[in-house]
Amino acid sequence: MLTGTAIAGVIYLGSPMLAAWEVRQAIRTSDKPTLERRVDWTSVRATLNRSLAPAQEVITEISEAAGAPKPGLWSRIVKATVPMLSGTAIDYYVTPEGVPQLYAWRETWRQKVRPAIGLAEPRMALAGTPLENTSLDKILSLLKRVDRAAFTGPTRLEFEVRDRYAEHRSYRAVMELKGMTWMLTEVEVLSVEPPKPQPQPVAHAS
Repeated sequence: MLTGTAIAGVIYLGSPMLAAWEVRQAIRTSDKPTLERRVDWTSVRATLNRSLAPAQEVITEISEAAGAPKPGLWSRIVKATVPMLSGTAIDYYVTPEGVPQLYAWRETWRQKVRPAIGLAEPRMALAGTPLENTSLDKILSLLKRVDRAAFTGPTRLEFEVRDRYAEHRSYRAVMELKGMTWMLTEVEVLSVEPPKPQPQPVAHAS
């Protein structure tokens, strides 16, 4: 039988993961109050800017694939001439209002664009079973993409999650306990270069 200390430990260990799930659901439902309470937006934008090029690539892919309006000519010229200014896309979209919009665009791409060009959805964890596409299936499928989850301090949980659609990309996120609330404080886009083919030895005729 679990003691009170053990129960408190289980709750403590599970709290940041539940908070991260709450952030995910708030993005899906455009729950602005929850996003304002659970996300340190200033810190998240700062860490995303550390991975500026990959982060900008993600925003561009989502918006263009969903048919979102493209930036004007002058904006494109400025971004091409002064690459660091592309961080303005992060400043604009990585907000309680902007992230749900990016999610909506991604859903448009997933539900309409991908089927139209003949791309199948990635296989879910419980595919082919009666539980396919249930909440349990979605949770298990997400957990399968978690490559690492570790406490790096008593009030800090760091984890890395692979992108569902881009094999070369993953995300590093940090949940931190601020007062009595677990908050998302860091997000970085990590690009993983595919392994380069090794040169094959040339066979010499004997």
